[in-house]
Amino acid sequence: MASISASVVQSALHASIDPLAGDLLARLRQQEPARARATRAYPRRAALELYRRKAAKGDRPWVRTEGYPGLLAALKAAPEGEVIVHGLTFADVVYLVFTDRDRQNCLGVLRKRRLTRGT
Repeated sequence: MASISASVVQSALHASIDPLAGDLLARLRQQEPARARATRAYPRRAALELYRRKAAKGDRPWVRTEGYPGLLAALKAAPEGEVIVHGLTFADVVYLVFTDRDRQNCLGVLRKRRLTRGT
């Protein structure tokens, strides 16, 4: 994954109706992520299959992922094309933002939280 500026995904997030996109935008107004990276563009169909498998496998005991149903539905409904996955890492959470190749449309967002004991 290549390092990027978090601002690269902001216009796509603003146009998104995904509630996790709004959550991430609010977070970005308060602080910059510790790290921001992006994959190369790859086929939407490959992204759908990969994240279907990840959703079916489930989370590790210490991680909770939110957003799979919306992401999988959006990837399934999206026209053929390529997807870029952007990882924005904060101290307590990682957001994965899925956009089209031009980074104009947000296809979905996953939020991964590390759980503490008793959560």
